[in-house]
Amino acid sequence: MPRGRSHGRLGKAVRWHVALGAGFSLVAVACVSGGSADGGTSAAAGGDHRTTSQHTTGVGGAGGGTAGSGGGGAPAEPDGSWARPFPVAALPFSVAGSTLDAVSNDVTRYAPCAPSTGEGGPEVVYRIDVPEAGWLAVTVDDVPGDAVDIDLHLLAEADADTCITRDDALLGSPVQTGTYFLVLDTWQDQSYAGAYQLDIDLITEAGSDCFVSPIECDGMLPPFVNLEVTEAPGDPGCLPGMVRVDDAYCIDRYEAMVVADTGTDWQPVSPFTHPDEASSLVALSIEGATPQGHVDQLQAEDACLGAGKRLCTNAEWQRACAGATPTTYPFGDTFEAGRCNGDRDCHPAIQLFESSDSFVWSSLDHPCISQLPEGLAPAGAYPTCTTAEGAHDMMGNLHEWTSDPAGTFRGGFYVDTAINGPGCSYATTAHNVFHYDYSTGFRCCADAL
Repeated sequence: MPRGRSHGRLGKAVRWHVALGAGFSLVAVACVSGGSADGGTSAAAGGDHRTTSQHTTGVGGAGGGTAGSGGGGAPAEPDGSWARPFPVAALPFSVAGSTLDAVSNDVTRYAPCAPSTGEGGPEVVYRIDVPEAGWLAVTVDDVPGDAVDIDLHLLAEADADTCITRDDALLGSPVQTGTYFLVLDTWQDQSYAGAYQLDIDLITEAGSDCFVSPIECDGMLPPFVNLEVTEAPGDPGCLPGMVRVDDAYCIDRYEAMVVADTGTDWQPVSPFTHPDEASSLVALSIEGATPQGHVDQLQAEDACLGAGKRLCTNAEWQRACAGATPTTYPFGDTFEAGRCNGDRDCHPAIQLFESSDSFVWSSLDHPCISQLPEGLAPAGAYPTCTTAEGAHDMMGNLHEWTSDPAGTFRGGFYVDTAINGPGCSYATTAHNVFHYDYSTGFRCCADAL
């Protein structure tokens, strides 16, 4: 997700409410840090970090001495606390450490990843500077067979309420350029603390072999990558996040992400899995968000209604894509490779499962498919894939449901934008409104105000 902009964030510590009418009113109630450093002496948990041309390594042992006390002295040394996390400046990265030496024991729960799982033991915090988009892979070996139990938590900020994903041994998530935080937290209490070996890598390419998956993903918690919820102002006469198409209606500038409205706040939804059928969904149009896949037409319609909008009709969608003077593609009549996200070399399902057998085609709801590198892109990541009015990604990235009661989604997706018609004429009509898979998304329309 893009960094450097002021956004509201979802999670237990940030409450967002929506008031419908002429537009949205987003009100932040509170934002509380997930933990604070207790200062003092540097810990051994981070080890002695040494950088080589291949990777960064660390060896557990004596800490770095006493942290600075501020004032005119030298900056405080990293100690693995929330305030002074150990830096991971180069990837791949390996380090040996121990939570027995941790200086922090501030956090017991991580939302929204596992709000009911107790992590009451000491924790060690690492700061990861990600240089480019890819899939972050993290493993921790806490010496199998002993009593040590250390869990991994990937955070968007140094705040336990911005948890993206977690696991007890192997963690992975799509990431964008920017800063993330990794917390190794001891399960339950101090009695489970102990030594660990931590390894971190960034996988940025899908590879050329379509029968070899570049990531190890199966069984992981689908990551909550969309924690920012502020929509940009809409065009005049439009709700936030929308562009004006003509005098009659507006359309979302970006493919939709969704949140779950609990009645008192909004909670994040992973874009890599089918949203809970019982959830009250709200669609948001936000640059840099990962658009929601795995959604059926009925959920898409409900999410649009939850935002004070509606699904686009076929005619509205096609007009917005092709322009007032219709063109074949959002950008004109001549196809230009690479302008939109629509030509991944390997089919992602075949690559993930490393097979083209028939079982693959009955497993298209798998949450890892769109986590592969060079697949689903954040909204607006292809700035040249823009319509005359400024709507992004109407060709490629995700199929987009329309309101057709027979079931139609349009525009193609990140593998194909031609089989069912080129560009703006692409239409899939083979499925009913209950269908969903990794490639089905949507955007909303609304009458002009």
